[in-house]
Amino acid sequence: MRRRAFLVALACAPLLGFVKPEDLPRKRAVFEEVGTSLRMSIGLPKLLRKHDREAMASIDSGFDTTIEYTIRLWQHLGRGNRRLVETRELVVKIRRDPWKKRYVVSAGDERGWTRRYFEERDAAILAAVKLERVRIASVGKLERGDDRASYFVEILALRNPLRKRGPGGGDAASGRGQGRDLEWFGRLVENLAGERPRAEEIVHVRTNLFYLVPR
Repeated sequence: MRRRAFLVALACAPLLGFVKPEDLPRKRAVFEEVGTSLRMSIGLPKLLRKHDREAMASIDSGFDTTIEYTIRLWQHLGRGNRRLVETRELVVKIRRDPWKKRYVVSAGDERGWTRRYFEERDAAILAAVKLERVRIASVGKLERGDDRASYFVEILALRNPLRKRGPGGGDAASGRGQGRDLEWFGRLVENLAGERPRAEEIVHVRTNLFYLVPR
């Protein structure tokens, strides 16, 4: 049986509708100004819950469990208005190494990849579902002041996203030459249609408002 075959039924579920960032559930985050960077720390434990036996078995199987984070920084303009300041994507992979008998958590973006090792599964899961001091934007892009120059972050996290199948039954995003273009176009169509991607688990939240202290 192929890995995660139990997802067949889930793949047929309807896509969730588009939700405005202001209407998303709020999740408290901690923001820090470190040098020229704005950094954020937030935990999203719903992505990998201990009582989810299938998710735990998937990690222990030796195959990667992948979490894709899309992080958008918005300036809050009031009365439902906002301005997009920065978007960043981060990929985290977690699995158990059956030969070395330890858990591996890899994190990567356009700048490269880092890898961490854990003896206990719980510690590895915590590292995978917690964004710890992640760089959000350059502080030079933000205004300083009070709550009239406030910001919030929208986070869309997908655990093991379900990709659309190509004409030959393969992954449409894995084709040669135009693979990345097709994937980008597919995401654009979904956004224009007001639809969200499918995944084993989806967490879509916004943070508390914050602002940079004047200097």
